[in-house]
Amino acid sequence: MSSLTEKIVGLHKALEQADIPHGFGGALALAWCTQRARGTIDIDLNIFVDTEAAATALAALPGEVTWAQKDLDLLVREGQVRIWWDTTPLDLFLNTLPLHKQMARRCRWESFGGESVPFLSCQDIAVLKVFFNRTKDWADLEEMQSAGTLQAPLVTATIIEYLGADDERIIKLSALTSDEQ
Repeated sequence: MSSLTEKIVGLHKALEQADIPHGFGGALALAWCTQRARGTIDIDLNIFVDTEAAATALAALPGEVTWAQKDLDLLVREGQVRIWWDTTPLDLFLNTLPLHKQMARRCRWESFGGESVPFLSCQDIAVLKVFFNRTKDWADLEEMQSAGTLQAPLVTATIIEYLGADDERIIKLSALTSDEQ
């Protein structure tokens, strides 16, 4: 069985060989933004193609990744799906908003497992954390604020664009960034 690092590198190489833009998110990308790794058992992978190209994206993944027609149908319909590589959950996200194309351009390349691998930018990780609005996401945003990587004005502008200026998350974000750290 491959390690998590080997799987990430394998996914990257397979998508790169197929010339499919992508970036890793979740706890892996967050580690670059907080300078603190945390344990994870899953892989979050943004594949920067529209949902119409879902079949092409799935076909490009390493052969050990398992998926069925129902997974493809869900990916086309909702732009996201959880599939598996052995016992490792693989959460895939396709382009469903203009934001995703912008995220592709902002990926940062980091050395990982002996390869140069794309990760979502700190700005985009923060935007996703605010969208998800879970307790753990706000704790992660606090860590980013402490690390100096939370770009509050850019994150706020994106949230306002998609959710409106009166969304309660704007107030939460403002309170977080105005607190003395």
